[in-house]
Amino acid sequence: MLIVLSIELSTSHGQRKSTDPKLKQKELERQRKKKEEEIKLTSRLLSKTQKEKSKSINQLRLLNKQIRIREELINAVNNEIQGIDGQIDDKEKYVAKLNADLELRKQEYADMIYTAYRLQKLAHPMSLVFSSGNINQALKRMRYIRDLGQSRTTQMRLIEETQGQIKSEVVTLRTIREDKSQLLGKKAEEKTNLEQDKGEENKLVKTLQSKEKQLRKELAQKQKAAKDLDRQIKKIIQDEIKRAKAEAAKTNSTKAGGMGLTPEAAALSANFQGNKGKLPWPVEKGFVLRGFGEHKHPTLPNVKTVNNGIDIVTTDGSKARAVFEGEVRHIFTVPGMQNAIMINHGEFFTVYTHIETVMVKKGDKIKTKQAIGTIHKDEDDKKTILHFELWKGSEKQDPENWIYTN
Repeated sequence: MLIVLSIELSTSHGQRKSTDPKLKQKELERQRKKKEEEIKLTSRLLSKTQKEKSKSINQLRLLNKQIRIREELINAVNNEIQGIDGQIDDKEKYVAKLNADLELRKQEYADMIYTAYRLQKLAHPMSLVFSSGNINQALKRMRYIRDLGQSRTTQMRLIEETQGQIKSEVVTLRTIREDKSQLLGKKAEEKTNLEQDKGEENKLVKTLQSKEKQLRKELAQKQKAAKDLDRQIKKIIQDEIKRAKAEAAKTNSTKAGGMGLTPEAAALSANFQGNKGKLPWPVEKGFVLRGFGEHKHPTLPNVKTVNNGIDIVTTDGSKARAVFEGEVRHIFTVPGMQNAIMINHGEFFTVYTHIETVMVKKGDKIKTKQAIGTIHKDEDDKKTILHFELWKGSEKQDPENWIYTN
């Protein structure tokens, strides 16, 4: 019975559920660190603006963005703390189970020692073999004496292993608790920072509201530039569709999405479509300051604006880069938006505006992530912002549905 029990304990111990951190916890940590990196960038950009004492709508948007990211960071920290609480609970239960196993094994070992002691008191173990009534009984007694000795050795090894594992688990548990303590500190710090950001936001809103006349003038200028850009893009795309149909007609190619595509262009288009949600960002570092579609103006009452693409704020001196391989089809200027570069990807078009210095020319074959131009920094706004649009034929697309966001 003692031997069988030892084997069962050893087997169950080996099959016990692993207490290593879950992949989910690593993903939560990754999400938190991503938010921390975004906060570093927004803080750096805001700090620069505050030093230059510039007050603008984009500064307010940047501050709003930082507040949202900070709230998301606090949520990410909360989720991570909950995950750690689960780990601590699992570890504590596991250590308790190990301690129970250890006590049981110690009791087993004590029983074995006592049994061996009784055998020694009765007679020399081998005398029990020699006094057997027949050969079968002698063999059984020999096996019992041999197995008893082996079981004692095995049980001692299991006791030592369990003690070592308990020690290791306690160290891990201490580390996890320290991680939780640090996260609680991070959470408290971010809550304080969040309140400060909200206070700054209120001050900035009041300052900007006092400049309503100036803001309406700036808004009218930006809306005019946006309409001019939209008009030029639509015209260029219409011309491109006519050109593509003419080229496709020469090779008897079929039409796709209203465009006649050559086999090469159709393959490129399919490849672009297949990478939806996985396209690289048009800047190396940055975040979306204003998304696609209709938006309520941050300070002007009953005023809404429409964005045909996304506005990505980035660091000074940054370069715009192509999100996919293709061909530069047009480079044009838009008053108030500097240079614009349009790249064709089959039936898809990507447009990059606020380009200060153009690094490509019409007809160039472009590779994915290739730098195409430096991004303009607005000297009044003190921001470096890339306006990026994505079209499928003559239909506007939300770029955030296409670029990598995880």
